[in-house]
Amino acid sequence: MAKLNSAAPVPIWAAVKSTEVAGISLCALEVVALALHVRAATSARRSPAARRPYRFTSVALALLVVAGAGFAVAFGTGDKGWGPATLVAVVPRLLIVPVLLAGLLSMAAGLGRLARWKLAMDMATVLGASLMLMWYLVLGPALHGGGLLQPLRLGAVLFALGDVVLIVGVGSVLLRGPAPAARRPLSLLLAGTVGYLVIDAVFLYQVVHGVGPEVLAPAALHLPVLLILLAAVVRPGPAVAGALADRALPVRSWLPYTALAGGYALLVVAAVKTGTYPWLGLVAGAIVMTVGVAARQVVAARENYALGVTDSLTGLANRRELRIALRAAVDRQRRTGNPIAALVLDLNGFKQVNDNYGHAVGDRMLVAFAEILRRTIRAGDVAARLGGDEFAVLLPELRRGEDAIAVAERILAACRAPLLIGGNTLHLKCSIGIAIAESAADAAELPHRADIAMYAAKRSGTLGWVMYSAEAVEAERAAAALAEDLAAAVPEGQLRLLYQPIVALATGDLVAAESLVRWQHPRLGLLGPDKFIPAAERTGLINEIGAWVLGEACRQVGQWQAMLPPGRSMYVSVNLSPVQLEQPDLAAAVLAVLDRTGYDPRNLVLEITESALVDDRSAVPQLEELRRHGVRIALDDFGTGYSSLRYLTRLPVDILKLDRCFVNELNGEREGAAVAEAVIRLSQILHMDTVAEGIEHEAQATELTLLGYRNAQGYFYARPLPPAELEARLPRVGSAAVPSKPGS
Repeated sequence: MAKLNSAAPVPIWAAVKSTEVAGISLCALEVVALALHVRAATSARRSPAARRPYRFTSVALALLVVAGAGFAVAFGTGDKGWGPATLVAVVPRLLIVPVLLAGLLSMAAGLGRLARWKLAMDMATVLGASLMLMWYLVLGPALHGGGLLQPLRLGAVLFALGDVVLIVGVGSVLLRGPAPAARRPLSLLLAGTVGYLVIDAVFLYQVVHGVGPEVLAPAALHLPVLLILLAAVVRPGPAVAGALADRALPVRSWLPYTALAGGYALLVVAAVKTGTYPWLGLVAGAIVMTVGVAARQVVAARENYALGVTDSLTGLANRRELRIALRAAVDRQRRTGNPIAALVLDLNGFKQVNDNYGHAVGDRMLVAFAEILRRTIRAGDVAARLGGDEFAVLLPELRRGEDAIAVAERILAACRAPLLIGGNTLHLKCSIGIAIAESAADAAELPHRADIAMYAAKRSGTLGWVMYSAEAVEAERAAAALAEDLAAAVPEGQLRLLYQPIVALATGDLVAAESLVRWQHPRLGLLGPDKFIPAAERTGLINEIGAWVLGEACRQVGQWQAMLPPGRSMYVSVNLSPVQLEQPDLAAAVLAVLDRTGYDPRNLVLEITESALVDDRSAVPQLEELRRHGVRIALDDFGTGYSSLRYLTRLPVDILKLDRCFVNELNGEREGAAVAEAVIRLSQILHMDTVAEGIEHEAQATELTLLGYRNAQGYFYARPLPPAELEARLPRVGSAAVPSKPGS
């Protein structure tokens, strides 16, 4: 090892030899960097928080310029002691460390109390490793042999200690991660600082060991200064960090272990190089023990990380992992330019299943849906559970927007297969929102946009997917405003009932009326149920609206029944929402309305849709209780939902309503009448009555009569009518029989 010449002390700047061109160009680059950082620190286009780091870096660059000038003057004048030029060079050089460190830390993300303690322990490892490195390269040789106050020795020691502090600071920033919108400038600033540290360490080693520091001309510092310069001009990037960044990325957690490995590697090198072989075995044993402990810690850390990014029930990613994946997708998108997409999925009717079958069955349904997602998404896509019955799928790279639609279609197709859980057959019903980001600037809003689209899909009631668009946003805002207005619909008497006649096919006489609710909105006019019922179901107002509809229909039809000739009667049909079927006190609420209005339960038919029958356990007890009091149940839109003999034999149903889509198939041919004929035969076997919906032509009515249908409704007979218009038809009520209960 080269020895220091203590007889003739050489100041540290005497070791700095470079060409005048390199020195001038470096100084010019530092001045330009200073000007750009000052501009960034005072720019009105940046927020105060975004300007703060550049104030520190501006001061650090100013100190660097002053230190460079001091070194140049001292070198040019031959100042070999602690003269003014030397002090002007050394003092700013030392002050750069805390100022630059403050700038770096101001760009780093904040930490909680526990995280700060963990960071302190990790930094202790980094501090130990950096001290070992600097001791072996600079501090030990510089302190050996005395003469600590000599400019060369003292400068080397002070600069090396400053570098140790800066190394620890860089490690701290790496572990903490960037603050929102600071990732790009912080990355450049860190790269420049690390480059500066490497060059300074090599420079100090050459100075202390006398191995020709002149080879490290100022040209070597151009790259670090350039990187620091770019940190002031690079665009901060979209504000995705707040929503997408996750500070505990796995790659950063390796930093303490890397420092530990580096420290032990240095021990081995020192033992071999100095010939202290008795210590070599001891060092090797210590390494083996430490590696074992460190490996166990790594395994535990990986397990903890997996727990932190995985949903414990389904094994899918959780929100945190989704944020990490989304940030990685955004980074990839900046390089490739390919769009990325997000799907937000919601299980409709899950609360009903969870409440009536129990949480164990609900959990198994969630696990089954998670398995569907795994089977249907592409390799590289990320499926996550956001919480409850809400899921998300990230499609990190698309060639075209249709790829996202294809994934949504596969998921919906897989959901159509019934699930057998605990002896119960359940059906998954899913609404999907799709959002596509064509650029990284849109990525921050991707989950929110997909969520908006998902609610639009739920409002549509089609159990399908909806693509995010400006129209979807406007529709969501309009729906929110409509839901707010809807709260006043019942108290302020804004609801109206229309009645569509149900007639006897053989005679055309009126035998019943289906009540259909409308909303007379103060600004928007008369609204159909498709405009406000979905909002009522989401907000829970459907129960209040349903109670009003039932009460008004019973009151009105009760008055009409009093006008009928003796021996004549009619019934009223009232629709029940799937949400109303979830009410544990549905039967009691209906019976209370009947008692209040004095309406005969035998003349009330409640219509439920097949699509409402996600399961039969919740509805059956309520419907059976109503039937015991004389209320009849009609299965609306029969043939379009989960039609099966299992439902018809287990559900308390009295009337099958043939859906209009099958009525439209009637064309006088046997094939067109196949479904309609099958339904009438089935109803006869099960002792049920039938009503055909959507009659628009006389030929349809004739064919249905020939098939054996008794009653029907549709525009051929009448559109939904105001009460006064239906009342005008009452005198023409004939002798057609009212559909009776099975066995009566």
